Amino acid sequence: MIFGTVTFSLEAMVRIHVEDGNGQTQAVDVKIDTGFTGFLSLPTSLVTAFGLMATTQQYVQVADGTVVSVPVHSAVVIWDGKPRRVDVHSMGTERILGMAMLAGHDLTMRVRDGGHVSISLVT
Repeated sequence: MIFGTVTFSLEAMVRIHVEDGNGQTQAVDVKIDTGFTGFLSLPTSLVTAFGLMATTQQYVQVADGTVVSVPVHSAVVIWDGKPRRVDVHSMGTERILGMAMLAGHDLTMRVRDGGHVSISLVT
């Protein structure tokens, strides 16, 4: 199970660990965004610092409706204690966890400042 908290601005946050290009895990606090259908989106500066391997470009529609081309990288995320290879969109300034990452899981949140967040595998 993965745990996190809701911030004072009502953002659900969890900490994940991403393997960098040297195989070392780096802790990353990410915001859960149910409007993002991908796995993970990280700022370009962080993707570069981690040395993640680019795999493709993908067109995505951002919140204002604009369609942009975004580099996609491959990364291993330690997810509920196990390594999981996922696509990472390299864009913006926010660290976002999307619905593809949550597929097959239950997400529970107490939406208030300091509220609990939990993600558990559906059994």
